[in-house]
Amino acid sequence: MKRLRLAIIGFGRVGKACAEVIHESHDLALAGVVRRPESMGCPLPERFRNIPVVSQIAQIPDLHGALICVPTMEAVAADQACLQQGVPVVDCATLHGGSLHAHKEVVHRVALHHGVPAVVGAGWDPGALSLFRALFALMAPGGSTETRHRTGISLHHTTMVQKVAGVKDALCAERRTGEGKLQRYVYVELEKGANEDRVAQAIRADPLFLGEETFVFPVESVAALEQEGRGVVLERRGAPRQLGHQQFLLEARFDESVLTAQIMVAAARALPRLKPGAYSLLDVPVSAMWGSGSEKAEREWL
Repeated sequence: MKRLRLAIIGFGRVGKACAEVIHESHDLALAGVVRRPESMGCPLPERFRNIPVVSQIAQIPDLHGALICVPTMEAVAADQACLQQGVPVVDCATLHGGSLHAHKEVVHRVALHHGVPAVVGAGWDPGALSLFRALFALMAPGGSTETRHRTGISLHHTTMVQKVAGVKDALCAERRTGEGKLQRYVYVELEKGANEDRVAQAIRADPLFLGEETFVFPVESVAALEQEGRGVVLERRGAPRQLGHQQFLLEARFDESVLTAQIMVAAARALPRLKPGAYSLLDVPVSAMWGSGSEKAEREWL
């Protein structure tokens, strides 16, 4: 199988994550990195030291696509620079509503003029979260969707958990279900040798947690979870008096940079199958985004 040669424009957190995702793939190759002139002297991580670092996309030959990993306000200029060289692009511009539509229209005109495709807003939000919202709305038309970014943190409950024997550090989050019932999500970093079940029992037995549904999750590092992890609760309720009673709930915690990189790389796989013009992630066939090694996941989707 011929690998798709991709370039990365910008090498911040998202750019580095994209490089790691490409490195772990079997069907993609990192052809080069485009950086600002003032950043050219900054070394890449050891595993990427043989990758060309240049200041212009035209200096990287035989590209199948470029991943635009620059701040949103710089995305249009970066898109245009690549499209003018005949290089398809995927960007992760964090725009919504009219702003995203206007961004897409600008990129669409340039992409059509140069006869190459582009996928815009291919990150977490917009991007993956947009797909979930659309699917929920399709399954429960006429209903309402509520999005809560990251469950609330209860400092009082967190302090209590940190005092439990065997707990090195802790973070307690809370959310309410569609019926108004309070739930506690307790993330604990355990001391060496601590018993996970005993710690969980001690937490649930404390008066602060009695009468509340409490979930305890051991994690390697609470500090890393708090620093890098993000969360979302997406809830869709069907319209009243609708046939049947539809209610859907998605809850997730994730590293946004890594998730954005996964979505961008998936969209890049679809570029060879797209006609010239700009697309959002909702416009791209899911079947076009599977890569080598994804056969099991593809079968589950189908």
